[in-house]
Amino acid sequence: MENSTILLSGAGGMLGHYIKAVAEAAGCKVVPLSLREDSGVPSLPERPDVAIHCAGSEEDEALNDRLGRGFLAALPAIAPKALLLVSSWQVYSADAGEGVDETRPLWSSTGVGRSKARMEREFADAARAAGIPLVVVRPARMFGSGVGGEMRRLFDRVVAGRYVHIRENNAKVSLVTALDCARAILALAGGSGVYNVCDGREHRWVDLCEAMSANAGEYRRMPRLPEKWAVVMRKIFPGLPIVRLTLSDEALKPVSTSFTLDISRLRSDVDIEFHDTLEVIARRDKSYPYEN
Repeated sequence: MENSTILLSGAGGMLGHYIKAVAEAAGCKVVPLSLREDSGVPSLPERPDVAIHCAGSEEDEALNDRLGRGFLAALPAIAPKALLLVSSWQVYSADAGEGVDETRPLWSSTGVGRSKARMEREFADAARAAGIPLVVVRPARMFGSGVGGEMRRLFDRVVAGRYVHIRENNAKVSLVTALDCARAILALAGGSGVYNVCDGREHRWVDLCEAMSANAGEYRRMPRLPEKWAVVMRKIFPGLPIVRLTLSDEALKPVSTSFTLDISRLRSDVDIEFHDTLEVIARRDKSYPYEN
């Protein structure tokens, strides 16, 4: 994508920030596309080599529909040579297990996941009608400057001392830095196909939490509790705030479910060396360009 013209929605978001920075460092011209209702299509000096739809939410189904359809409505005026949609791991079932590849049926249990799957179908229809190639990228849970949502809430729990690890829990999760995700997106742009994106490692939730504690300034080993003790405490003290915040089903289920992505397809098509996301979160990776 060197020296290409890229139209980018969501340039002000976490991932969009990294896409813009990586693209501009490679000599690309990045034209932001605002999807506010009162915003028109920007004046383009030339036909974009690729239009990237990055704007969206990991928590707001209606917003994803509105932004995605707003982008598609502008597509005829943009007339890009290629299209790339940033989707999400949430298009899969959260309990799909380990080694989930792109052939896995889309069966999301969340409204956000279903909205992302809808956009994949609508973008595929639009690309087919326009006769242009489409890449769909499904990133894993992502970290970068300005991270929010589920991962920010987990970070806040860890820092506040409200995370207790169940000793028998060895659930794993796929992760990726927003910087590496941006690099993968730009390497794939202009092609076609559907790609999972993560750092290629299977991280334990407890190791993620301990990396978060290091990021906060002091590495702490998470307190471990046998499962049978957690069950007893939930039965005896169900209304106790500390029990509700650390040992309730709501608190434990997300970090007790394994979900990892297979990125064999990505590795076969692009040559990218991914940072170990946990080492980046813990600020131990000396090669990573931290922003603050």
